[in-house]
Amino acid sequence: GLDLLIANFGFHTAADPALLEYEPELVQWLQEQPGTWRLTTFTPHGDKPLNANGGWLYGLQDVRGYDSVIPRQYVEYMRTIEPQNELLFNRIQPIVNWESLNSPLLDLLGAKYVISSETIELPKYEMVWQGEGLHVYENAAAVPRAYTIPQTATAVVDDPLAAMTERDPRQFVFVSRERGPPLPEVNETSQPAGLQPAAVAAYGNIEVVVDAAVGEPSWLVLNDSYFPGWKAFVRPQGTGSDAEEEVAVHRVNGNFRGVLLEPGRWTVRFRYSPLTFKLGGLTSAMAAVILLFAFAVWAWRRLYNPDAELTDTRSIAKNSLVPTALNLLNRFIDFLFAAFYLRVLGPADAGSYFTAITIAGWFEIVSNFGLNTLVIREVAKERSEASRYLLNTVILRVGISVVAALPIFLYFWSVDLLGNPLSPETVAAILLLMVGMLFSGAGQSFSGLFYAFEAAEMPAAIQTVTTILKVGFGVVALLLGYGFVGLAAVSIVVNVITLAILAVTTFRNFNLRGPWTVDFSLQRAMIGLSYPLMLNHLLATVFFFVDVPLMRQINGEEAVGWYNTAYKWINAINVIPSFFTFALFPVISRQIENDMDDARRTFRMSIKLMALIALPIAAVTTLLAHTLISILGGPEFLPHGAIALQIIIWSIPIGWINSVTNYVLIALGQERVQVRAFVIGVTFNIVANLIFLPLFSYRAAATITILSEIVLLVIFNLYLQQRMPNVRWLQLLWRPAAVTAAMGLVMWLGAQVHLAVGLLLGVLVYPLGLWLSGAFGEEERRILQALLPAPIAARLKLV
Repeated sequence: GLDLLIANFGFHTAADPALLEYEPELVQWLQEQPGTWRLTTFTPHGDKPLNANGGWLYGLQDVRGYDSVIPRQYVEYMRTIEPQNELLFNRIQPIVNWESLNSPLLDLLGAKYVISSETIELPKYEMVWQGEGLHVYENAAAVPRAYTIPQTATAVVDDPLAAMTERDPRQFVFVSRERGPPLPEVNETSQPAGLQPAAVAAYGNIEVVVDAAVGEPSWLVLNDSYFPGWKAFVRPQGTGSDAEEEVAVHRVNGNFRGVLLEPGRWTVRFRYSPLTFKLGGLTSAMAAVILLFAFAVWAWRRLYNPDAELTDTRSIAKNSLVPTALNLLNRFIDFLFAAFYLRVLGPADAGSYFTAITIAGWFEIVSNFGLNTLVIREVAKERSEASRYLLNTVILRVGISVVAALPIFLYFWSVDLLGNPLSPETVAAILLLMVGMLFSGAGQSFSGLFYAFEAAEMPAAIQTVTTILKVGFGVVALLLGYGFVGLAAVSIVVNVITLAILAVTTFRNFNLRGPWTVDFSLQRAMIGLSYPLMLNHLLATVFFFVDVPLMRQINGEEAVGWYNTAYKWINAINVIPSFFTFALFPVISRQIENDMDDARRTFRMSIKLMALIALPIAAVTTLLAHTLISILGGPEFLPHGAIALQIIIWSIPIGWINSVTNYVLIALGQERVQVRAFVIGVTFNIVANLIFLPLFSYRAAATITILSEIVLLVIFNLYLQQRMPNVRWLQLLWRPAAVTAAMGLVMWLGAQVHLAVGLLLGVLVYPLGLWLSGAFGEEERRILQALLPAPIAARLKLV
């Protein structure tokens, strides 16, 4: 639209705006008529009353009209009524032949009113208004906008339009033998039947809702033009959208939309959701993201001085804020893509894909074996060991991957034994993802060196490039019809490219001259050192995602699909603690070696910072949950995805604190005792889900996630007190919690007026509350003083 604005800026046609306010008496009368109907004109002598497109200004629906692109099927339909002589002017013409007024195809269009200066004396037409030299005739035979007709009236023919000239289309449903979705078995000798009106409950440009009751298998026909991209969802009357099931939309009677219904009382929702529109939106958004990324890289190369001295505080900032920003960009790209593929896959296939990702994720954790964290910790202490650790970790990952695959095959066998086997597509997706993870695991060995050398922005930038590639390849896979299995295959291509870029970048940036020797004694030592790290990571992942396979087994793929849309927001937000803790880890590891008081201050600052960020995010997400899920997955994932998000978002304040505490315990050398904490947490999670999932489905899973985080924090704290006492949790957290509670109350009250009002009030109240409560104290000001450039710190009166 921007190019059109620039091209036509300053060009304005001259017209009296009073014309927009004037409503002829004819228009006023038509607007008062109830129901959903269409009009046309009868002009055998070429006059043009209420000229085509003129009625649209007043909300009147017309069978005529100008349009630069008129669907061929509609042109052929109107040609069946009478020849179209105005197509050179991009126009469907008015009725000009007397015999056309009696055409049943005109009735089928729902042309209830015919406007003419002529006198029409035909049995089915009655004059209902006259004035201003015009007459309005009501067509008594006009068909309702929506109606039902028994399925026994189905006529499967080669040419529906030709057949409609031979048999009354008001008593049959004509379907093409050659095109459209497959039909259930129908009797070749169709029987005429009477149609019954159906109630149009809501009518909009992209959505129409119809209520219908049928006593036998029947068609519901909506006399609006069929077009690819229209979908239909059926649910029993009186139920919510969660009971909807998608059904095929057929092109019936040459031009219209039809769906098949079983006996019962149904609500049918027609929704226009074309793949081309989704793809166009994704393409435009990705173009903007690529430009933004290119600008960010240019700005970083211009502004960042690699030779400047890095203090501990600046190191944490550079290696957490920059990667976090880049990975938030990556998650934004993932969200754009998810908003595309979730609408293509639907809840059930999206649930299968999430199941595949979860199961393959277990393989990735075991095959990586905690080596990434080990490399960061050990190389951060002695950088000259980088080459030795790099080579041996890559070799070690390959061997471990063989062993890591065995539990996955055992899982396949166990779910088959329980009577609810994974679909062949899900199994294929898991195996393809596992192959891709072999390459991503090797890539993590290179990424770990960047973190150890405190250059975390590099792998984050590389990941942004490959995320863009993933979207491009993924779109191709979906357009080719490969579904979520194609998305899994794309992961192999993307991970190979990522590995290649990371390897080249590593050797260009770091002096890795060796020794390049295979050291089996080092590998054995690494297994012993990294085993607790792997086990902690595995248990932490099982801790979060064990509810997914349990939910699939108990509640089905759709429930997993709803839950997944909520978790996508959680995973996106969790970029913040993930990269913060990776940047914090090497710094606090050194501080623990040198000065425990410095380490305690850093830990307290980190905990408080996580709470100050996580709590308002949770409050705002609760307010916007319905909107967020609608943006990501669309109406098919509502309201369940929103309910799940409103619950599970409150796990992040505790989870972020646990994330920091977990890495501090590793830095303290207590990774082995952490295993006990995760075992207790996972056991609680599994038992609670087994009890409550059958009763409350995803609601139980979301609530249990919060409770499991609380259990884990209590246990973590017991171990932390042994090496780092006097953390004083209550002193750290009560102010942010109290301010967030006030923020939540104000947002809720404001949302009673409008959602935007509630959001604005929350954004204003939170920083004001922090200032009034003294939550931002002297310690935080010192941290900011070290982080910010001196002129900015002076302006903010931090120095």
